[in-house]
Amino acid sequence: MHNLRNNTFKILVIITTYVFAFEMIASPSFYVNDTKIVGTSSEDVDIYLGIPYAEPPIDSLRWEVTQPKVFETERFVADKFAPACMQGPRIVNWYKGVAAGFGGDPNYIKTPEISEDCLYLNMWVPTNLDNKEKIPVLIYIHGGSNRAGWSFEPNYIGKNLSKKGVIVITVSYRLGVFGFYSHPNLKASNFALLDLIESLNWVKENIAKVGGDPENITISGESAGATNVAHLIASPLGKGLFNKAIHQSAGWSIAEKDLDYDIQTELSEKLSIKLIGETNKSNNLKKLRAIDSVTLLNSAEDIFGYVGYYPVIDSYSIFEPLYKSYEQGNFNHVDLIIGTNADEELMYLDKDYYLSDFYDERESLGFYTKAEDLDSLTVTFITEKEKLNYLLTARNWTCPSFFIAKSLNENTNKQVWFYSFDKVRDGSKSKEMGAYHGAELPYIFNTHDNWLPTSDTDIAITNKIQDFWINFVKTGNPNNQLKEWDSYDSNDFNVLSFNSETSMQTSSSAKICRILGY
Repeated sequence: MHNLRNNTFKILVIITTYVFAFEMIASPSFYVNDTKIVGTSSEDVDIYLGIPYAEPPIDSLRWEVTQPKVFETERFVADKFAPACMQGPRIVNWYKGVAAGFGGDPNYIKTPEISEDCLYLNMWVPTNLDNKEKIPVLIYIHGGSNRAGWSFEPNYIGKNLSKKGVIVITVSYRLGVFGFYSHPNLKASNFALLDLIESLNWVKENIAKVGGDPENITISGESAGATNVAHLIASPLGKGLFNKAIHQSAGWSIAEKDLDYDIQTELSEKLSIKLIGETNKSNNLKKLRAIDSVTLLNSAEDIFGYVGYYPVIDSYSIFEPLYKSYEQGNFNHVDLIIGTNADEELMYLDKDYYLSDFYDERESLGFYTKAEDLDSLTVTFITEKEKLNYLLTARNWTCPSFFIAKSLNENTNKQVWFYSFDKVRDGSKSKEMGAYHGAELPYIFNTHDNWLPTSDTDIAITNKIQDFWINFVKTGNPNNQLKEWDSYDSNDFNVLSFNSETSMQTSSSAKICRILGY
């Protein structure tokens, strides 16, 4: 009997040792303090999904400054995506619309699980590198008007980009009313921005453990993600947390410089009255935090409507209007890739919006606009929709992005590279979509969905763009041996056009930007 117990014990020890050894061999891992983070591997990439970088912003932490994550377990398995942040169907519907626009099945797009506990990041680490140098880091911030979207959307899976020699990280952050809320008893308003700051702190502290370089970090984002990038550049809290930035398809926060910057306070007040029958002049935060997340989300959707959620001046993370920070040089100095797509506005054009509305809007905002000057720039376009796409893409996206580029040129010794994504995919339906908002994303990440007509030319462009991005992340310069991309000169409005071929050009928006005062 004694021998039997002995042998059983030995067998258990052997099995335990074997399992432990197998895990050590098969599963990549690193430590955050005393907690072992265990990931998976696939095709020369170590993958960590759903790593919590902050404490759940729930209960008393709703609308509080982001708190770093404190692990309470010895082991955390990072092998699946965490829930997306609280949101409505905006981005799911956007994906469905794009899929349907190309003739695909919109039901292919699945709605993610959502939760108020959502501050997680995903990380792809290349393992096929020959040298022992620290690996540069690219952090991607998703778009979605800051009211929707998630870090693991089909376009943002980082494995294919990571294979080319960078660590790719996608990060979630509080959205909508959970991420942007103004109340006199709160010391901050831009909680989404604070989430992103905390995620950068986490990367800075931990990335060396997987071979990353904490002194070579690039932040990037598209649409609202790019607006957040612009605010991170402007925020004093971002100082020292990143070295370079990539800004894709945004700029309206600059374009709207003469609009009421404090509309969020007004809407937050209305929301409080709707939820608890009290204004925010009273100390009612405890009551507001007790509202369940679904009720809060739905009520905010009613109150805020289609007003975007964007950082405001809260004297904690943002201290002045964004345009003023850039105009006066009050921002973190970084090398920058910035650009827009040719047909940003095409899918958003309201059938009841006309050229006359465009001119009236400009006049009401106090901008100098002579209709005859603008008319002369649209003579090559046939339909009113084509003319509006050209004018609105320039006004809302391209021209404000030129302003950002010019500000860096004039106020720093850093370099700026400007691009225009002009590629329209093959096929009749693709022509209706144009170079739409978000069209560049599958090329950057090499995540071409099955409904997208993808030719050999598209694959070649993908490789080209990825090489530019990788070079920039590594060195701050997108060029390699061949100098194909000239740095931006605000006098020339020079851009690199990504089309069937890449070429340096004067931006097609240059004349209108000059007329509009950029």
